[in-house]
Amino acid sequence: MTDVLTVERLTFGFDALAHRDRRVVFVPYAAPGDRVTAEIVESRADFTRARIVEVLEPGPARVLPGCRHFPTCGGCQWQHIAPAAQRDAKAAIVAEQLARSAGVRDAEVLPTLTTGDDWHYRARITLVVEGRRAGYHRARSHRLVEVDACPLAEPVLSAHLDAARRWIAALRVPLRRVALAVAPGGVVLTGVTAAAAGARDAEATEALLARTPTVRGAVLADPAGRGRLVVGDPRLRVALEPGLDLEVPADVFTQVNPAANRLLVAAVMALGGFVPGERVLDLYAGAGNFTLPVARRGTRVTGIERNPIAAAAGRENAARLGLRDVTFETAPVVAALARRAPETADVVVLDPPRAGAADAIPALGALRARRIVYVSCDAATLARDVRLLAAHGYRVARVQPIDLFPQTFHVETVTLLLLT
Repeated sequence: MTDVLTVERLTFGFDALAHRDRRVVFVPYAAPGDRVTAEIVESRADFTRARIVEVLEPGPARVLPGCRHFPTCGGCQWQHIAPAAQRDAKAAIVAEQLARSAGVRDAEVLPTLTTGDDWHYRARITLVVEGRRAGYHRARSHRLVEVDACPLAEPVLSAHLDAARRWIAALRVPLRRVALAVAPGGVVLTGVTAAAAGARDAEATEALLARTPTVRGAVLADPAGRGRLVVGDPRLRVALEPGLDLEVPADVFTQVNPAANRLLVAAVMALGGFVPGERVLDLYAGAGNFTLPVARRGTRVTGIERNPIAAAAGRENAARLGLRDVTFETAPVVAALARRAPETADVVVLDPPRAGAADAIPALGALRARRIVYVSCDAATLARDVRLLAAHGYRVARVQPIDLFPQTFHVETVTLLLLT
């Protein structure tokens, strides 16, 4: 059964939205303004899902995709949408999530910030490994699609995909994922292992670095904590703002888009309004992406980070940069907050993982900080946590979306909440 649909807007995910007989229809890979013939593939009580059979009239936002693997590869969802329309949609989605899930309809959601670099912006890519094969997952699937280049990645990363595959083949330990990251003078490889690496894996890695000088270093990390093998120099350099660079091990989290991360840091500094002498907590601090810029403003700041390698990198960077009144505490966020008395922090910055910070909200609310600067990569969990914080007396003052992930539906936001 087919219908002619007029597509209205993008939604959070693969789908665009249309209506059929007043019922919502989700249409993957459609563009706003498209007039399409669509086949109904799923019908539920509250919505219908359809697939495009033919685009009868393309909407003004539809463009040609920039990758031959689109839409088979699930890494991108919006390559068929013009960049300006992507950014408008992201701000609208953030506002919609806050209104629908948190009841916040009066927040100032600013236009989405962008660097203007919509391709080749990623300084790190992560491939799924199956045996000796590596690639991305297919869209809405766990099946693998191998790629020989990625137009979102900096060219030096695509140029080293063969080196990464040679490494995978030479290792004895099985890998689950392999990441390539831009480093001074080349790239660094990081493998997430299924077991502890051994002497033969070290030899294979050393041989790869000897044959390929532009592979500056490599890390094999076992998430179960059974070992971490480092060969060469695995450090990345991350510019945060003028005169402030981080040096970070490749297996510590950093944002994948360095230029947009500088916009993110600037947005946190602007919305946070930090003044000398203020007491600041930076939760989920990593190696200090926000902790160290905040410390430059003359505050007394403590970064809370459960990963000991990241926290150690933060301390080393603070010492190297000569920053005072900054400490890093290695602890889970909930446990660290539980040890703090109310009103012992003036400002809290938090940048939780995609799942959000719901488990930390009760302790965060009890802290009674005057301002909270919430950095989020997921509009849905942000809205949920904003609703929880409202019960502790916080209201949203301003939201700044930032396009860290062009060609995808993902959007980073910085939200300022004030204690009422």
